[in-house]
Amino acid sequence: MKTLDALERARREPFAETKLLELLAALERATFRDAAELARFHDALLYLAAYPPSARVLKRAESMLRRMGPRVASLDDPWPLFDPAVSGIARTSVTVVFSYDFVRWLLDRHPGDVDIDWEQRYDSERMAAVIPLLLPMVAEEARVDANVEYARWLKPRGVQWLVSQLGRLSNGAALYDSLGLWIRWNLRTPSTRTLMRFPAKEIFYSAAPPLPRREVSIAREMEGKSLRIRKLSRREGEAALDMARAALAIRYRELYGFTYGDPASVLVAACGRGLQILLAGISSDRRLPLRAGFAPLLIRNGVPIGYGDAFGLCERMEVSLNIFYAFRDGESAFCFAQMLKLYRQLFGTRVFSIDPYQIGKENEEAIESGAFWFYRKLGFRCADPAIEKLAQREEARLEVQPLVRTSPRTLRRLAQGPMVYGPKDWDRFRIGRLARAIGSEELRALAAMRRSTEQEYLASTAASAHLRRRLIRLGSSSL
Repeated sequence: MKTLDALERARREPFAETKLLELLAALERATFRDAAELARFHDALLYLAAYPPSARVLKRAESMLRRMGPRVASLDDPWPLFDPAVSGIARTSVTVVFSYDFVRWLLDRHPGDVDIDWEQRYDSERMAAVIPLLLPMVAEEARVDANVEYARWLKPRGVQWLVSQLGRLSNGAALYDSLGLWIRWNLRTPSTRTLMRFPAKEIFYSAAPPLPRREVSIAREMEGKSLRIRKLSRREGEAALDMARAALAIRYRELYGFTYGDPASVLVAACGRGLQILLAGISSDRRLPLRAGFAPLLIRNGVPIGYGDAFGLCERMEVSLNIFYAFRDGESAFCFAQMLKLYRQLFGTRVFSIDPYQIGKENEEAIESGAFWFYRKLGFRCADPAIEKLAQREEARLEVQPLVRTSPRTLRRLAQGPMVYGPKDWDRFRIGRLARAIGSEELRALAAMRRSTEQEYLASTAASAHLRRRLIRLGSSSL
């Protein structure tokens, strides 16, 4: 559809308000029969909601998004809308293997819209280990019949019954997770990509194209004015976590930091250019033995645009960022820089580490996108000296051959080790080495800190120079 092609081009053009309004008016009258085209149209509107050039364009885009449901219902074949790249549109559904605790949350927040997807195939041996524990008559049948149809017993009762029954057992969560049940969530509430919004006091409008990576400097952002940070009330924090959990679930994902987020810990940082970052700590009963864990959700003009996680030890933080597909040609570098600035401001973080998976180790999506160069051009270096030399050689080659791209083979070699930003103290540190080498002295010190809040934990760890030096040494040794 030529008009849709034109809309996708115009959304990033400077001073295109008039053109965008004309294209939106034309597409509002259009009939979509092809699901892939409707998904493109939906995401173009969602992008304009997050990156609006004017109030008039934003109002028109939001109005058309609110009427997306009937368009989905009229499709000849909606199956393309279930692709992870575009899932989560109003009046669709997602089918995912969620954890026991996440399913409990779904049933609490979205009763009537959640159940087992019986179109999937299930392992009868797994059911044989669980269902007889809950239904005595099944246990009896299993003793005399080798071919019990466990699904026939479970299907009329449903997932609500299953979760309730397993909740009475001390190992109920583990038993549920062992079943590997596919859960279908019908998206009939505002918890969709189409309608999900976080309150924004002000909308940032810009007629100019998104801020490019070359204009973003992590060092400059770190030195700039402090971010405005507000601690949410427990009720607000619970609502924020609900949105974060749903934002990932409708994209077939579940994040530990959101599933077990502490509603009393949630902060919101105003970062400028319409960006807000929600940051949640992990509840005290679910904190990790070594690292302090946090989960950020990135919001632009009220629209969730990405998420990540962060795990801190002393002044070192392992970080990740995932911008949702619809917004990857937006201001990803600015968002990443603001996220690091938030960690520095809250926790005094000096060193940021990127896991090899984020840059392409066993992650072909990161190889295809050239994720290594995204971080490299923002100032990250390779922690492994041999890989750093390869990166420098590749940089020199690209300087004389600017039109040539780095080969996938080279990108995979570059992704074999972590990337680091900041002082070199922690370059050789690996959390796995520390886990294997840590002794009772460190365990006692860390356990005492776990009784404090995550923020106090990081501050107190950073303040203990002896413990810090010992942890770095243990985590940097080759075992």
